[in-house]
Amino acid sequence: MKVKLSALALGITFAYGMTAAMAGEASITQTGGFSHATIDQYNNDGSAVSASIVTSGWANEHSIDQTMSNRVWARVNSPGSLNTAVIEQSRLDYGGAHVYQAAGGSTVTINQGAVPNQPATNGKGKGHGHGHGQGNYTPDGSSQWAFVHQNHGWGHDASIIQRGHMVEAKVNQSGYGHEARVDQRGAGTTFNKANVNQSGIDQYASVTQNGSNLVANVTQKGIGHVAMVSMSGNSHTATVVQKGWGNTATVNQSN
Repeated sequence: MKVKLSALALGITFAYGMTAAMAGEASITQTGGFSHATIDQYNNDGSAVSASIVTSGWANEHSIDQTMSNRVWARVNSPGSLNTAVIEQSRLDYGGAHVYQAAGGSTVTINQGAVPNQPATNGKGKGHGHGHGQGNYTPDGSSQWAFVHQNHGWGHDASIIQRGHMVEAKVNQSGYGHEARVDQRGAGTTFNKANVNQSGIDQYASVTQNGSNLVANVTQKGIGHVAMVSMSGNSHTATVVQKGWGNTATVNQSN
């Protein structure tokens, strides 16, 4: 295993125009073995922060936890073996997460927004024992993006939960036995957007949105598709495209 820590995250710096001195980067690279990788970044006030985990082969388990920071990016790249990835980003302004997996039984969980059961108060730590106690951030975060790509294989499971202002989720899956779930709750009048693309056999997609300016797009190609879209709030747009046979689609919209 190789671990690199530096005070310079060029990609984030260039993308957001931050000064180099305010950036933080952590990366872990693993090849083979019983892989376990964890990155925990917190209390980077006014910083550009990035975390990257790259693994190849065997029993991969990855975890990235980022909280109370600005300009945050998390990436997991795991092309083989038993992939499990968890990314939690909370109390952020501008946060992004990207996961790539190409194996059987891959699982992704991305949680962007407030920590469950943790009130949004300044000067309090997260609710799971880190005791981080600085910063003043939007309780549910703002400007959050999550992207999941699960290629080939079987039994892919992707779950994205987003809370905050202006959230966007994208899930791309190919193979068979996929499940994709997107749960978005927006704040204010900014948009919530979800895109799910699945190809292969026995696919299930669920999109739940609550807020304003809701957009949900589900595209499924192959056999045995199920698509469920539920929207509650103002200004709904839902599009479901299914090609093949054995398809079921349900869309519910309410104010």
